Amino acid sequence: MNPLILGAALALLPECPYFYEFLPDPVDVPDNEGEYLLVKWERSVVPWDSIYLQMDENKVFAVYVPPDSFFTELLLHRGAPQACPVKSNQLCLPLTGSALPNSRASVWNLSAGICRDTAWLPSPKAGQVIRMFENESDSVFTLDSLVSFYGEIPLYISEVAPCPEEGIPEWFEITNRTVLAFPLNGISDCKAKTPLKTLDSVKGKSSVLITKDSTDLRFFLQTEEIPIYQISIATLKNTADTLRLCAYGLKLDSVMWGKAVNRPVKCPGTERISPGFVPRISDGQSKVLQISERVLTRSKKGTMLRVRINSQGKFELGLIDRGGVGILKKNIDWQANSPWLEIPEWKRCQNGPCFIYLKGEGVNETAAFIVRP
Repeated sequence: MNPLILGAALALLPECPYFYEFLPDPVDVPDNEGEYLLVKWERSVVPWDSIYLQMDENKVFAVYVPPDSFFTELLLHRGAPQACPVKSNQLCLPLTGSALPNSRASVWNLSAGICRDTAWLPSPKAGQVIRMFENESDSVFTLDSLVSFYGEIPLYISEVAPCPEEGIPEWFEITNRTVLAFPLNGISDCKAKTPLKTLDSVKGKSSVLITKDSTDLRFFLQTEEIPIYQISIATLKNTADTLRLCAYGLKLDSVMWGKAVNRPVKCPGTERISPGFVPRISDGQSKVLQISERVLTRSKKGTMLRVRINSQGKFELGLIDRGGVGILKKNIDWQANSPWLEIPEWKRCQNGPCFIYLKGEGVNETAAFIVRP
């Protein structure tokens, strides 16, 4: 594929909203006034009518934006209505619900139609505006905007090993969610000075592994069936980091872990994002969470997701959509002889990958499944 054609195809759509500015800790006003967040998009006529927002694991809230309106900005402001600036292209609404944290970091997720955006905010300073980076004078926060266009982003990070067992190089898995082959030439972690140079492709509905030492990883896997490619990926931090996937410098996907995003990584271990290759598991290790299906089809009557817990005790069980939206959270008291538990809420997942997690004493596991029409 010509890189210029690829770049044009993967450009962020002008109707996709994105986080632009936050003021979590204003000064000279009461604590319950003044803070705001600003979302922007470039085209006034949009194919969606609601923007869904979520801070950390709080409840998702929706803001209605008339599709045929002239707005290109959404300002959510906490305070009196007259506090909103008068701008003809701006929809200004009250910011309700929980306050923006002013003493800790937070993670925000946004979705509108097929558009997605994720922003990580550091602990703010009083009066500091945190803005998307545009020039050197801006206060910068890490903005992870996923490239979005009509259709699916072809490649995504499906698994990552930031702290593997001793002697095994760090690696991550990328998966092609489409049925068409996607060229690997130009693939990188968005940091490598020299992206991958190859004529190979990722086959449709297939995966490959990326590492900085293919020989050592091949020796560990003890198989020639898994495609492995080598590039000079940057060293990943065990406790908290962000891994990005680029094609010709355009960011296709990103995965974050650490306390700030409520995704701790066990060491040694891997973080599974969605179904893919299963790494070799040492003797004596087994998964506590077991799911009945990896692919569920809506059109098939009677299709059901069932889970089994290979332990007993009190657990928190939940579902998270591919956009990071919490669908289900329930506490269960599981006994050793309990039957499979049906999860009918899987139908609320969007098409594509969806995730089910289990938390409890000594247990923090995630399993993934694919939802099809």
